[in-house]
Amino acid sequence: MTACSVQHGTIRLERRYKAGPQRVFAAWAEPKARAQWDVPGRWVIAEQSFDFREGGRELKRFGPRDDPRFVADTLYLDIVPAQRIVFSYSMTSRGEPVSVSLTTIALSADGKGTRLLLVEQVAFLDGRDNAANREEGLASMLDKIGESLGA
Repeated sequence: MTACSVQHGTIRLERRYKAGPQRVFAAWAEPKARAQWDVPGRWVIAEQSFDFREGGRELKRFGPRDDPRFVADTLYLDIVPAQRIVFSYSMTSRGEPVSVSLTTIALSADGKGTRLLLVEQVAFLDGRDNAANREEGLASMLDKIGESLGA
């Protein structure tokens, strides 16, 4: 039997966008808008199902262009348009478990723009990822949302 390990982490990221909460929410909810930012850095999405609704599931295979080895299986738990998105997801790499996460996105008006707060509670499994790597990836995605909104 292989030794198992788990490391817990909490990631908290905040961004302010010039676009209003409805537009920021749409960046998550609309497939065409989401495709502009839905993976970190220069990674690509090789396959994706998209079912953005409470109880909806998404399956996404992604990674570096020459090796999209990661799969994220997402379940949407709570959605309040322009205010809140709560989802859980598990991630694997080549069939091996990497992590299990609970993520909350909170949107609030900030003048004429939006304050976005992302909090992810994550269990990293068997040393296949860590909080610093995940935070870097999530931060890249949030920055890409800003770019897609023209912020």
